[in-house]
This record gives sequence, C-alpha cells and structure tokens, in this order.
Amino acid sequence: GLSIYISEFLLINLEDQQIYKSYKKNTGKNFDKRSTIEVYKDNKKTDENVSVLIYPDNHLKKNNSYNIFPFSGVANAKTIQCNENGYYSFFNSDRYGFNNFDEEWGKKEIEYLLIGDSMAQGECVNSPYRIGDIIKERTKKNLINLGYGSTGTLIQFATFREYYGIKNYKKLIWLYYEGNDSNELSKELENDLLKKYLKEDNFSQNLKNEQENIDKIGRTIITQAEKRYNERLKLKYIN
Repeated sequence: GLSIYISEFLLINLEDQQIYKSYKKNTGKNFDKRSTIEVYKDNKKTDENVSVLIYPDNHLKKNNSYNIFPFSGVANAKTIQCNENGYYSFFNSDRYGFNNFDEEWGKKEIEYLLIGDSMAQGECVNSPYRIGDIIKERTKKNLINLGYGSTGTLIQFATFREYYGIKNYKKLIWLYYEGNDSNELSKELENDLLKKYLKEDNFSQNLKNEQENIDKIGRTIITQAEKRYNERLKLKYIN
C-alpha cells in the first residue's frame, strides 16, 4: 500500500513538472505556483483594497454566525480568482461584488441577464475571454452578469430574486452544469434561509442595501485565511 502511494506521488509530481515545462515553452513565462493567499499577500503590498473570490457555499456551514447569507463578494475591488492555466485571473468587482463593469447597473434596460456558476462568472480566465465579454462583443448589447462560482440552482435563483427580479431585461441566459450543480443544489436545500426563496414569494434579505455588511464578512473570511496561512508558515520554520 505504501509503495502504491509513493508511486502515485511520483507520477503526479512528474506530470506537474511536464505541465510547468510545457507552459514555459509555449508562453515564455513560468507557471505561477503560488497559493491564492500568497497571491493576495503579494498584491496587497501595492493595493490595500485587493480581495479574493468569496464563494457563497462558505455560508452553508451550520456554524455560520452572520446575520445574512451573501451571494457575492467584496465590492469595487480587484478580485483574485483562480489558476487553471498557469496564471491567476482577476476581475474588478462592481458595486455588488459581481464581475461586471459597474456602469452596467445604471442602464435603464438590460438586453442580457447572465446567471450560473463559475462558467458564467468566467473563472480562471481574464477579460475578454469570459463568456459575458464574448456575448457583449458579438452582440454589441449590454449585459449584467450575476454568475458566481460554487453555486447551485437555488442560490442562483435567490441571486436573481435579490438583484434583478423580473423587470428591465430582455433575455435571460442561464448556464447549467451537470457536473456539480445538482450536488450543490442538494446542499443548498438543507439551508433554512435559502428554502425561504422557494416557499415565500416576497422573501428577501435586501442584499442590495447590505453591501457594506457583505464587504465586512468577505474581509473577515480573507483575514482568517491569511492568519491560518501565517500560522502554518510559522510552524514550518519552527520545524
């Protein structure tokens, strides 16, 4: 059994090395091996307002002590996403913490309303290669993107209710991913607050007016993650 684990570790490490070499060969750049919190700490040196993507499923935990359930992250901040292609992607969040140009919210009518999980949000790629960017470029129409990673259909429905409702848009584009959306929905259906969006037609957390609170929650989660990272780093040097 130990031999199998050692062999698996060596194979994974060899595969990683091949990926790093291929990336270097194709781009001329080094594969970014930093963790998300390391990228955050490096960017914080020049931008105190930088943020990290806060997934809504963080708030599904039973010990969640916050008085609201946020569906987005920190507003008006350079937001670090993820690294699937050798580099970390970023976006500048809008007034509600979503991946939009903020001025889109001032339009009287929206042509497209986009909703879904990470694919809709455009994780791990930078503009102009996100699906929302592509739709806007090809149609020359405006668009509001309410997509957010690690969400199932219940949180997506609740996000739609909170931030847009049934007015002022022409076309709704909903991206459903069979790979994990049903599993995420099962977890969301265990949350009493989220179930209110199904049971009560007029239920709302009034999240549009809670952004200051949402920002504080997001910053608290990031600070806690940074503290855990620093503690692990300290133990590494002690050992």
